[in-house]
Amino acid sequence: MSLSLKLAFRYFRTRRKSLARFTTFAAIVGIAAGVASLIIANALAKGFADEMRDKILANTAHIAVSMKDGGEILDAVQISEKLKQLENVESISPTTFTNSIIIGEQSVTYSILIAKNQKPKIKDRISISLGEKLAEKIGAKIGDEIELVTLKNRTEPKRSNVFVGEVFSTGIYDYDSTWIYASAEDFALINDEKVFEPTILSVSVGDIYRTNETAEKIKAILGGSFQIIDWQKANQPLFAALSLERKVSLAIISLIIFIAALNITTTLALLVNERRFDIAILRTCGAKAKILISIFLFEGILIGVIGIIFGLVFGLSICFLGNHFRIVSLPEQVYSLSYIPFHVEFSNVFFIALTALFICLLATVYPAFRASRIKPLDNLRAM
Repeated sequence: MSLSLKLAFRYFRTRRKSLARFTTFAAIVGIAAGVASLIIANALAKGFADEMRDKILANTAHIAVSMKDGGEILDAVQISEKLKQLENVESISPTTFTNSIIIGEQSVTYSILIAKNQKPKIKDRISISLGEKLAEKIGAKIGDEIELVTLKNRTEPKRSNVFVGEVFSTGIYDYDSTWIYASAEDFALINDEKVFEPTILSVSVGDIYRTNETAEKIKAILGGSFQIIDWQKANQPLFAALSLERKVSLAIISLIIFIAALNITTTLALLVNERRFDIAILRTCGAKAKILISIFLFEGILIGVIGIIFGLVFGLSICFLGNHFRIVSLPEQVYSLSYIPFHVEFSNVFFIALTALFICLLATVYPAFRASRIKPLDNLRAM
């Protein structure tokens, strides 16, 4: 084993000026590029999914409880008390929403008015909280009076003069450009309702990955007249698309490593041909086939390990610099997020490195066995 390692390392360092030298360089560069690309693509895909998930969960219900017919929940207080007894439930907020049109100095635009469990921002006046992008769109700032049009009894338009008490930012463009928050009292006043009656109970849980289990318990308590939707079900198309995109991108980029590994096969095949006389001498001196096999296996693995190390360093450096300088900026009107962070999972990095090493090992098998089948006498006669 020691002899095999020494000879493999010596062949690697003292290679003659031939095509094998170029293919070795190409193999190392290709493997490094493939490993780095996989790390960057995986970190970018995970960063986008995590950022979307965190921002969605910070601004929407973990579990939404509503009537199947879309009507008001008349016994919301009693239901909330029952649900608070469940293990994973942390808080319950009664809410509702309605479509509206907001009229500002610069423009008139569609919006969604949402009742939120908060105190009115301005005393003795109907006040609302505007999404940051929506405020920019209509040219409104804190303290301004604007006009809000809603549908009274969902049939006839009702105009209300309201004041901007707050401007908020969720980080998701679709929310910040359409959402308006109002307290339950102000929401009732805007809609000419004597008492606020929620249509949705927003349930917040402690463990977001147990929402499906908690949703099933809520369904068992409330019965079939209620509709229970957790955050995973509500956003299933989005996260399914992100998961598919991640898998496809990883599969395509893996081809880079596979093609680079073929360069290892080419390199070792050329090296076997280049070292035929050396191999013949070793066989004549009593070297067994397994020693010759291990020499070229070690050399192929050495090429792969060098490429993997360079790929790991380059890929992790790009992820670090990408987060530091925020280099991945996106048009938020299209992607909802203005910036995507790189989220590196070291378990994924280890798996990528291990997979690359396995592919490199497979690429060395054929030329290594070819070297062991060289007939020493034929080659010595040819020299």
